[in-house]
Amino acid sequence: MKKKIVLSSVLLTGVFCFVYFWNKYSYAGEENYFSSGTKPETGLQIGIIGDSWVVRQNLDSLLEKKLLDKGVQSEIYSSGNPGAKTKRIYENLFKDDGEEFSSKKVIDKKPDYCIVIAGVNDAATHVGPEFYTHHMVMIIKTLLHYNIKPVVVSLPEFGVEEDFKNKNIISSLSNRGAELFLNGGTEFKIPDYRTALLEDLKRNGLDKKAAILNFDEVSKDFDKNRNLYADPLHLNKQGYQKFSEFLAKGIVNLAETK
Repeated sequence: MKKKIVLSSVLLTGVFCFVYFWNKYSYAGEENYFSSGTKPETGLQIGIIGDSWVVRQNLDSLLEKKLLDKGVQSEIYSSGNPGAKTKRIYENLFKDDGEEFSSKKVIDKKPDYCIVIAGVNDAATHVGPEFYTHHMVMIIKTLLHYNIKPVVVSLPEFGVEEDFKNKNIISSLSNRGAELFLNGGTEFKIPDYRTALLEDLKRNGLDKKAAILNFDEVSKDFDKNRNLYADPLHLNKQGYQKFSEFLAKGIVNLAETK
């Protein structure tokens, strides 16, 4: 009886670990494009998709105001999913409008540009650059399919080490285990994700089709710019003022060269 209990415990632990790691590291399957017969509205239309960075501090309203300050009127449609990695952000593009965190409505609006703010949760969970770039490329290809110009914010600078210290034991071990398996035990750095994406875009012939906005213009170093952050993972009110100005500048530059 005792051996059966031990064996059952081991099996249950094994199943739990398998499900946990599968959910965390498995790649999304390629979704089928849906038909969308809507026509774009007149005037500058902008979509924003991504993680919690999209929904905090009313980013859409901030960006609209910053653009108006520059003499540019716009209509903005945003959809953010707090805690989402790039895999979930890609999948959200294909969820029906009634489903939670669906961003299909952004595609249906046929905006001129769609700003993609993603990757912080990928880096925070240490899933590695390949996971990040795989799904970012899928997001970009989807937007291009619907004739929407992808405007990608490079993986934002944030407190990677500070966030790691706040994790529970299971998350800490899985993150370190991932780096041991995927990167020989060496920690992934934010530049690793950025470089991998640029290389993947070039390899897929997407480097000229998607615009990249360099987040270093907002913050190059978390430690030196802590006044811009509410916590290791998110900007504060002051940070969003600078971030929205950065986005507005990028959109204006793109619109002028269109």
